[in-house]
Amino acid sequence: MHHGTCRTFIAFLAFAPILSAQEARSPVTFAQHRIGTVRSEACGVGDFNNDGRLDIVAGPSLYLAPDWKAVKIRTLSGSVDDQGKGYFDDFMNLPLDVDGDGQLDVVSCGWFSKSVRWYRQTGAAGQDWPLAQELTNSNFECGDLWDIDGDGEAREMLVHTKATVWCEAGKLADGTPGLVMHEVSAKDIDFGGGVGDVNADGRPDILRPTGWFAGPADPRKDSWVEHSWGIGLGAKDGKATHTPQMLVYDVNADGLNDVITSSAHEYGIWWYQQVRNGQDTRWTQHLIDDSWTQAHSLMLGDLDADGDLDLVAGKRFMAHNGSDPDETGKLCVYWYELQKGTEPKWIRHTVSYDEGIGSGLSVWVIDMDKDGDLDIVTTGKWGGPVLFENTRGK
Repeated sequence: MHHGTCRTFIAFLAFAPILSAQEARSPVTFAQHRIGTVRSEACGVGDFNNDGRLDIVAGPSLYLAPDWKAVKIRTLSGSVDDQGKGYFDDFMNLPLDVDGDGQLDVVSCGWFSKSVRWYRQTGAAGQDWPLAQELTNSNFECGDLWDIDGDGEAREMLVHTKATVWCEAGKLADGTPGLVMHEVSAKDIDFGGGVGDVNADGRPDILRPTGWFAGPADPRKDSWVEHSWGIGLGAKDGKATHTPQMLVYDVNADGLNDVITSSAHEYGIWWYQQVRNGQDTRWTQHLIDDSWTQAHSLMLGDLDADGDLDLVAGKRFMAHNGSDPDETGKLCVYWYELQKGTEPKWIRHTVSYDEGIGSGLSVWVIDMDKDGDLDIVTTGKWGGPVLFENTRGK
């Protein structure tokens, strides 16, 4: 698919922190549940056995609720030692019923294999799920489920690679079910991405660190128009840098959607305020927290049930086997309470600190036990997964 380039909206970033992260008494507490000890970096949540309970997939295993019994479903290539060095070539674990048989499958991606992989659930106990399909492109770092076609369901995958591509369950050329990949842009862009309605036209847009692509009327056939910006700007050379998820949300309640993201490996979590002046748009950078590194997974959710979305982030462990800034710093998972207003505040609360628990390439904020509040699921090369049960209402 071809894309156009629009230079009408150019981003101007200004370093304008409104409030550095600060610890305060948390309105939410969490009960920690150690589910596994596997040194993989991706996880997913879904009802894999159709019993009405949410299960966890992480690396080679399913962990079935409510007792979290591990069921091996895959054999992963690679290895990770006791110091966290090495990799399993498995950087995304997304629950998706690709073949439409009513059972959730797992879609993964690999850095070393340079592929997106569909593992089909067969229902056969004690056997690895077959690798039903493999799409090769380039190095894939991670990916998330989003609503890219605007139907209200997050069933499409934005996979983080140099080009801008997305995948969905569909029909292959021979009519059989499988994964279909759509190209938005072939241009090389640093890793990071997200989906949301940036320009308020009611269509989901795709966000990358150097620009966002306006969603067309038909996201599968029409051209995506690129708008330049610079997101993930840290302290070096004034260029966009590697981000993890890029989250779209109206932080200051002015009716314009803003962007929340971080430096994937260095210091800094920010929100970018959308400011419009006629036909021109600029993006002003505001600091949320720059006291720790490698916030490589972000997610929004209303943890305190006050009507706005809060931010969850955790420190990745041994992302580059020890060569990142503050690599041996204490692992942590935080949630940032958003207080909306013309000058919004982000108040940092600790979920876990110095307990050997961080967050790898994905963090899930979801009501695991269906009690009306949001829980947190995370994993990483420190050995997981771990479930943090929200005990606000208990």
